[in-house]
Amino acid sequence: MTILDQLLKKYRKAHFSLIDPDKQEPEEAGKRAGICENYGTNAIMTGGSTVRDRKSVYDTIEAIKKNVRIPVILFPNSAESISENADYIFFMSLLNSRDERFLIREQVKGASLVKRWGIEPISMAYIVVSTSEKPTMVETVAKLDRIGENDIEKAVDYALTAEYLGMECIYLEAGSGAEKPVPNEMIHAVRKEVDIPIIVGGGIKSADIAKEKVDSGADVIVNGTATEENLGIIREIIRGIR
Repeated sequence: MTILDQLLKKYRKAHFSLIDPDKQEPEEAGKRAGICENYGTNAIMTGGSTVRDRKSVYDTIEAIKKNVRIPVILFPNSAESISENADYIFFMSLLNSRDERFLIREQVKGASLVKRWGIEPISMAYIVVSTSEKPTMVETVAKLDRIGENDIEKAVDYALTAEYLGMECIYLEAGSGAEKPVPNEMIHAVRKEVDIPIIVGGGIKSADIAKEKVDSGADVIVNGTATEENLGIIREIIRGIR
């Protein structure tokens, strides 16, 4: 049983706060993580689309661990952002990327580090859904096989592929700063077809939106931009999904 399974067994619905090492100094990241834990978040994800410096990830995690007791999960954009002081790592493939780097190459480069440092991997299918007129950072970088808001069958096909490949969870992601979140209808359709946990993030800006996502089938809600701009909404969202 993975840490994700344990959290869902305990809480039914979970909340993760995503902290990007590029967006603030480590000390500030630690303070924000502590606030998120006090509000009830269940884990701190650490990573971002543009992180390239392992030291900044390490220092950020060290500062976070001084302020929280909940798990710290790496959310790496490359092998270079894997850090030995993380508790867990989302060992993920961006399934709808056309770029081998995001599908498998960075994973091959990072696998031995995960083994050597004893970081517990959680295999994840990362599926990016395009909901904004202006592409998010991950869309710009990743050369996507685009899944639009109405491409529900396509999203289901990718999700089923993830489950049949043996992945432990699916992350339906609209991207950092997305104008709109992943549609409820898409989450519901994916939930009907797969049994593994569904994580949803991007564009979730209120408790009402978060509740819609869990009511549609999301098991975990992720907030990233809110940890940088409006920490208070984290508390409201957590209350809304419990």
